[in-house]
Formats: sequence, C-alpha cells, structure tokens
Amino acid sequence: MVILSYVLVVLHVIISVALTVVVFNQMSKASELGAGFGGGASHTMFGRKKGLDTMGKITVALAIAFVVNGILLSVIMSNLMKG
Repeated sequence: MVILSYVLVVLHVIISVALTVVVFNQMSKASELGAGFGGGASHTMFGRKKGLDTMGKITVALAIAFVVNGILLSVIMSNLMKG
C-alpha cells in the first residue's frame, strides 16, 4: 500500500506538470495580454467550430486524470494514516 501511494504521488506530479504545459501552450495561441485573464473568449463566441481540437481533448483528459488521481491518492493516504 505504501508503494502504491508513492507511485500515485509521482503520477500526480507528472500529470500536474503535463497539464500546466498543455494549458500554457493553449494560452500562447491567443498571444494577447488579455488572454491570460480570460479576455480571449470573445474571439470564440461565434467563430469557433463545434467540438474540441486535439489540445482541448488532451487538456480534458489530463484534468480528469488529475481529479481521479487526487481522489485515489487522498483515499489511500487516509487509509495509511488510520493504521
């Protein structure tokens, strides 16, 4: 159980770094100062095509993996602390 917690912590760090890199790469597409604060959403009001592009799908998958891994990690760590 301890080894599994170490593996999940390492996996959580890897997912966190990958999610940060993917989000920053998507932000660089807008290349505007306002895009960092949510101002780039006006360009996609009517002009964006339906569905997500590849980077959007990767971002969603990494976000889901981050949440699921965080929940698993908290459950395993709480079980380790109990006894």
